[in-house]
Amino acid sequence: MSDKFPDRAEFALAGIRRGSRTFMLTAPFRYDSRIGWLTVPVGFLTDGASIPRIFWSIFSPTGSYFEAALIHDYLYSNVSTWHIDRAMADKIFLDAMGEIGVGWLTRKTIYRAVRLGGWKGYKKSKLQDDFQPDE
Repeated sequence: MSDKFPDRAEFALAGIRRGSRTFMLTAPFRYDSRIGWLTVPVGFLTDGASIPRIFWSIFSPTGSYFEAALIHDYLYSNVSTWHIDRAMADKIFLDAMGEIGVGWLTRKTIYRAVRLGGWKGYKKSKLQDDFQPDE
């Protein structure tokens, strides 16, 4: 944990959705980003880093960047309360990977891949169709 990531990501396996293992957040997860504190709510679903299956032997969806991917998934989702553009969401992802100690080469490779292909998932994810935030 760090000052920027004060919480441990707590989640439960939520089954297979859209061809990937899916995890449900069981406690709020916070990150102090360049735009302020982001809080991913309980019940949010993530598949970790959305890495094409062909690259999983190199970059696992649940690798050392999992917490940063959780923040990024939330910012990309259609349930996020933050209204920022995709470029800013990707910059926050890059920052978050650095904060949790992801190596430079891995961080830059994943960031470039997100910049190239992330448009396909930005605010279009069906993963959250059943999302019901805790009141």
